[in-house]
Amino acid sequence: MTEPDPILAAIATHRAAYDAFQVAPDGEAAILAEEAYREAGEVLVTMACATPAGAMRLLEHLRWWLAEEVAFADSYGLTYRAAQVRVADLTALACSCWPVSGREPDPILPAIEKAEEAEGAHTAALSDLDETDDVQVRAANTAADASSAAFETLTTILPTTRAGLFALAEFYARESEEFEPMCAGGQYLQHLAAALRVSDSTGLISGTSLAKAASHQRLVCMIPRTAAHASSSARAQ
Repeated sequence: MTEPDPILAAIATHRAAYDAFQVAPDGEAAILAEEAYREAGEVLVTMACATPAGAMRLLEHLRWWLAEEVAFADSYGLTYRAAQVRVADLTALACSCWPVSGREPDPILPAIEKAEEAEGAHTAALSDLDETDDVQVRAANTAADASSAAFETLTTILPTTRAGLFALAEFYARESEEFEPMCAGGQYLQHLAAALRVSDSTGLISGTSLAKAASHQRLVCMIPRTAAHASSSARAQ
């Protein structure tokens, strides 16, 4: 059985420490909560990812944290800057080393399927709709809400494999062509989806190489641990 990526626990610890710090009462409790929060951040930005899925989760979490704490960036010192570097590195890796397949199913694929199913149910509910029939109207409205919710959920999920990335591009292309027929967006997205597949199989895009199998990938820590701990050492002096 594959061991869970330790970065996931570090992310959960950091988020829990953040939440606790937000509601900590003034005084000693706030001081202790802030210390735990800062230490969790220092651990997070210096921990290596063991899986592509873990790397994507870290990228998503750090993007959220950087935006959330941008007003206090200076107070976090090297931890904040290290997080910025990790985001830049992980973003570059996500583009050039996206795994062909993962040990775990790509979450974007069932999300796309659910969005398509919800959209189909909504279309069926609108077919031959009798607007004077309250039951039919309520059913159509419920289907519309479910479709909107499925699409909203889809936009919060990142692909973890290249197959998922291709599927997402093609899905958006189909949606754009169907619901915005007078717009060229669907055509552009279809071109992009085709380009992604061709360049991936032939290596046409220079400067990138085909990704290794997920079992051979490991995103390593790129920030020296000593650098991230410099801020905590400075506080102790």
